Amino acid sequence: MDVFAVIREEPGNVSVKTIEREVFKLTAIRAVGLADDLFADVSSKVLVAWRARVAAEAPSHLRSHPHDIKVTLLAAYLHCRACEITDTLVDLLVSTVHRINARADTKVTSDFVAELKRVSGKENILFKMTEAALESPESRVEDVIYPAVPGGYKTLVQLLHEYKAKGTSYRQHKQRVFKASYTSHYRTGLIQILEVLEFGSTNTVHAPMMQALSLIKRYRAEQSIRIKCYALGENVPVEGIVPAELVELMYRADSRKRQRILRSVHECGVFQTLREKLRCKEIWVVGADRWRNPDDDLPKDFEANRAGNYAKLRKPLDPQVFVDQLRREMDDALSALNDALGGKGLSWLKIAERRGAGAIQLTPLDAAAEPRNLRRLKAAIRDRRGVVPLMDMLTETALRTGCLNVFTPAGTQNHLDVQVLFERLLLLIYAYGTGTGIRAVAAGDHPHTEDDLRYVRRRYLTVETCREVARLIANTTFAVRQTALWGEGTTAVASDSTHFSAFDQNIFTEWHSRYRRAKRGVLIYWTVETGGSMAVHSQLISCSASEVHAMVEGRCGTAPTWRSRPTSSTPTAPASSGSASPGYWASTWSLGSSRSTR
Repeated sequence: MDVFAVIREEPGNVSVKTIEREVFKLTAIRAVGLADDLFADVSSKVLVAWRARVAAEAPSHLRSHPHDIKVTLLAAYLHCRACEITDTLVDLLVSTVHRINARADTKVTSDFVAELKRVSGKENILFKMTEAALESPESRVEDVIYPAVPGGYKTLVQLLHEYKAKGTSYRQHKQRVFKASYTSHYRTGLIQILEVLEFGSTNTVHAPMMQALSLIKRYRAEQSIRIKCYALGENVPVEGIVPAELVELMYRADSRKRQRILRSVHECGVFQTLREKLRCKEIWVVGADRWRNPDDDLPKDFEANRAGNYAKLRKPLDPQVFVDQLRREMDDALSALNDALGGKGLSWLKIAERRGAGAIQLTPLDAAAEPRNLRRLKAAIRDRRGVVPLMDMLTETALRTGCLNVFTPAGTQNHLDVQVLFERLLLLIYAYGTGTGIRAVAAGDHPHTEDDLRYVRRRYLTVETCREVARLIANTTFAVRQTALWGEGTTAVASDSTHFSAFDQNIFTEWHSRYRRAKRGVLIYWTVETGGSMAVHSQLISCSASEVHAMVEGRCGTAPTWRSRPTSSTPTAPASSGSASPGYWASTWSLGSSRSTR
C-alpha cells in the first residue's frame, strides 16, 4: 500500500523533485497493465464517481469490498489518476520552462540596467567622430576619435552598452542564462517528462517538432547525457524549432574545424517551442485529459455532418468568409467609435498612438457623494439588526435556497443524520469561504471534530457541486429580488481576474508580467453580473492560462443557467438525507446563535 499511498498524493511545487515524483506515479500505474480502452464504453461521469469513491475511502475500507467491486473501483481510480498525473506532468513542463524564462528575463534585465546609462546627443557624437576621422584618416584612434567625443573612452563604452541592450545581444544573453539554468538543474527533470509522455499532432506542419522530440529521446536512451554534440550527419530539425537568437549559440567547431550542434542548446530551443505549441494544442499528449487531442472534443460524426454542425453554429464553411466577416465587424465597430469621438472635445478621454500604457486612456471620475437616503437606510438597518454574523447569513441562505441539496456522497451509502450533515457542510463552507481553515473551525463551540469535518470534505465537497451551489443561489436570488430596485437580470455578465499570492506548493503558482510588483501567485477569474451585485461563477487558473477560455467557460457555463432554469425560493432538505421540512431545519439548527434562523 506504500505505492498506492504515493499515487494518491497531490503534486508539490514546480521543481525537479516533483517531476521525479510524478514520473514515478505514472510509471507505477502503467506497471499494473490496464488496457487503454478498458473503460471506453463507460460514461465519464460514472468514472468520476468511482474515482471520488476510492479517494474518499481509506485503504482498509477498500479491502473490505467484494473482490469484483474492489477491482473495478481500483481500476477506475488508477485510470483516472493516470490521466490526472499526465496532465500534471504537462503542467510541470509548461511551468518549468516558464520559470526558467522568467528568471532569465529578470536576471538579464537587472544586469543590463545596472550597466546601462542612457547617452544623450548620440547624433552630435557620431557627427564629431566622422568629421575627426575624415580630417585625419591616417592618425591613431586614441589621438583623433577619443578627443572628439565628450567624455572620451567612457562615453563610447556607454554607447556600446546601450546598443547591446536594445539589439540582439539582449536576447542572446537571455538565452545564455536560460541554457545555463536548464543545463545545470532542470535538464534531468524535463528529459524525464519527454521519456514518459507520448506527444502527438494531426498537423503535418509540426512534423519537425515531433522529429526533434524523438531525436532527444533516442539520444537520451542510446547515449550518455554528457555527450555534448549530435553525431555528424544527424538530421537535426532547427528551422521553426529553435529560436533565431539561440541558433547562433548552437553551433560549435570541433578539433577538426567541423561545425557540430550542441545538444543542450538544441534542447533549450525545443522545450521553448514545445511549450508554446502545447498551450495552443497544436501538439497534444496521449493519455491526458486537459491536454488531450482537441479532435476528441468534437462529436465523433463531426466531419460527416460538418455542414449541419456549421449551420447550427451559424458559421460559414469557408474560413476566409468567416475572417472577412469578422474584419468587417471590427472595422464597423472601430469606425463607429471614431465617428462618436470626432469633434466632441472629450477632455476625459485620450486615444494614444503608442500602446505602452494602453491605447485608450480614461481620466478617473471624481467619487460621487453617498446618497443621503442610502445613509439613512444603512443606519436604520444597523439599529434594527445590528451586525449580522456571517454564519447566520450562510445558514439563512442554505435554508431559503436549499442549496445543500446538491451535495451527495461519493459512495452509495450515507449513514449521517440529516442535521449532522447539514451542520458539517455549513462549517466546511465557512472554513473554505473565509479562509479560516478546517482546523480553526473545528475548534469552535460545536460537537464536530476535525476528523468529522475532513470525512465530509472527502465524501461530499467537489468542484462541480460547489459550482452548482453557486448556480442555485444565483437562480433563487434572481427569481425573488425586486427588479424595481436591482434591475432585471440578464445573461450579460462581466469577467475579470484577480491576482492572489500563493505558495510554491500550488502547481498553478506562477509569475505574471502584469503584476510585476506582486509576488508569484495564481489568478481567480470572476464572472459577475453586469450590475456588479451577483458573482455567478469563479475559477482558479494559472497566470499563463488563457483568460479567453476562462471567460468563455464563465459565460457559457453559468450565465445561461440562471436564466433558463429559474428555481423556487422554498427551502428543502438535502437530498439522500431523509425527509425533513423547512420547519424542521429551522427548529433544529442555530449554531449557537440567539437569532431565529427563519
